[in-house]
Amino acid sequence: VALDTLTRYYRDAYDAVRKHSSTAYVILSNRLGPADHSELFALASVLTKPVIDVHYYNLFSTIFTNMTVQQHIDYVKTNRTAELASITSPNGPKIFVGT
Repeated sequence: VALDTLTRYYRDAYDAVRKHSSTAYVILSNRLGPADHSELFALASVLTKPVIDVHYYNLFSTIFTNMTVQQHIDYVKTNRTAELASITSPNGPKIFVGT
């Protein structure tokens, strides 16, 4: 899905939710695949109570094919922690990590 199409979809969905609640969080899910995890931040910055849903699918990436369980754990603790820190900010949207 093109980013502008997804952005319009989420803006329309946000407006629909706001017709019924001014306090509900509205979750925006990043595109699957090699998308930029901050791609929806521009939209989220103009919304009230947005949450960015970030998914990491190790199963679909070939770099994990020959890793041991411990190597997977170490990768998540090191690399995923750093990735989440890079998109988390005090004034930014909340981040939900889906599994």
